[in-house]
Amino acid sequence: MSDLSLSVSTTPSTGFYNIIVSGKSFNLSTTALYSDSPNYFTDVFSSPLEESRTKTMFIDRDPEVFKDIVSGYYVTPRDENHYADLIADATYYNLMKLKAQLRANYIVNVGGKVFRVDKEILEKRDAPNFFTSFGFGYGWEPSGIPPTPLPLTIPPPILDRDPELFSDILRYLQGYEIGIKDEVHRQNLLKDARFYHLKGLTEKLLASSMTVNGFAKEDSTKNEILFRLKDIRPASVLLPENNNNSNNNNDDMLSDESSVVATGSTSHIMYKNKEGTVYVLLVEIHNVHLICRYDAPSSPMTATTTPITNPATPTNQPRTSLLRPILELSLSDKDMQKLKNIAKSIKASEEIVTIIQSPETCAFEIDGARCTLEALSNTEKLSHLMKTDDTNQGNRYLTLYVTRSILRLFINNGRVEMEMLKCEAFSSERGFNCKREFLPDEKRIAL
Repeated sequence: MSDLSLSVSTTPSTGFYNIIVSGKSFNLSTTALYSDSPNYFTDVFSSPLEESRTKTMFIDRDPEVFKDIVSGYYVTPRDENHYADLIADATYYNLMKLKAQLRANYIVNVGGKVFRVDKEILEKRDAPNFFTSFGFGYGWEPSGIPPTPLPLTIPPPILDRDPELFSDILRYLQGYEIGIKDEVHRQNLLKDARFYHLKGLTEKLLASSMTVNGFAKEDSTKNEILFRLKDIRPASVLLPENNNNSNNNNDDMLSDESSVVATGSTSHIMYKNKEGTVYVLLVEIHNVHLICRYDAPSSPMTATTTPITNPATPTNQPRTSLLRPILELSLSDKDMQKLKNIAKSIKASEEIVTIIQSPETCAFEIDGARCTLEALSNTEKLSHLMKTDDTNQGNRYLTLYVTRSILRLFINNGRVEMEMLKCEAFSSERGFNCKREFLPDEKRIAL
């Protein structure tokens, strides 16, 4: 209420109304009383009730909250509990202007720190979000028709999140750039952006790269997007609508929610961004082991393990025997779970194939030097790095430490498989040590 002249008295003066709130008396002028009308007070004082003759009313509410309401100044909630009290009494007294004023801001308690956020900031940028979609802004407001008793006032929930991160997110919503301090800061911002359902900010925080593959066989697979595997949101992953490589008819594809990808079909796994653009999904993985197996027994990759002879070797020199290895990724539990979540989102089998496809076009870099898949097939040159497994078959294998690799995901016979496009790896600790870097030289500081 505005334009208020407030005094505390037991007898109302001429032109004043005496409102006694839990024993404390407030004298309100006619101007103040009608500044936010119609309301509970104007309805009572204009009725044939006794109060209209005596100009006195008794109310069983909190006098401190009422004092804030009739203070004549813009009411600023101190915290989420004060906000709940103000909203409850503004509703009880049917003060619609005051209620609209309070509702112009969200009062958000994040990790014990209270934020007063302009309603338009949360409702106009990156919406819908946690605050607008889940009734966070108004969900705690008591309902009821004055002057009937209201239900118990429920304050806004205290969000168990980092207040400093929320401050950064607010700056983004206000139109400012966020200064990413390091990878940990980015990951934490990404985690909270997803918690608050801020899809636009989430996509901005995702480390990604978009490319156009001019060698793609189909126009629909030219646009590619690369994410770190840990950053992928499974809900944005999908399969193309038309699977041109499918060996089955569309009748073989089940459409109910319990269905899985049809067997006998092969398809790229795609990613759809917020704007609805669809890309072929590429993923980047870090710090895993790649097992190169030689002389393997019968397996799905047997056709690739046949010894071959290098045709480039001159006829007067001994020919080098090559044995193409079976490549298998040893992924972490987190990486495997992420792949299972992706498979689940597209209704594929959660049995992930860790034996990867590696075409001749894969760009290998081992121990800092570029090499080809053929070089990995040269068992003679690699013999000093090979080990023999403990089985009776005595199969040989080579373990590479992959610092980073780019994979293309696809569905084959209802299971998620991977195709390696680029790989940076090390064959030995010595090779890894050669790539280590010293700390930068200390800079002289002029005092």
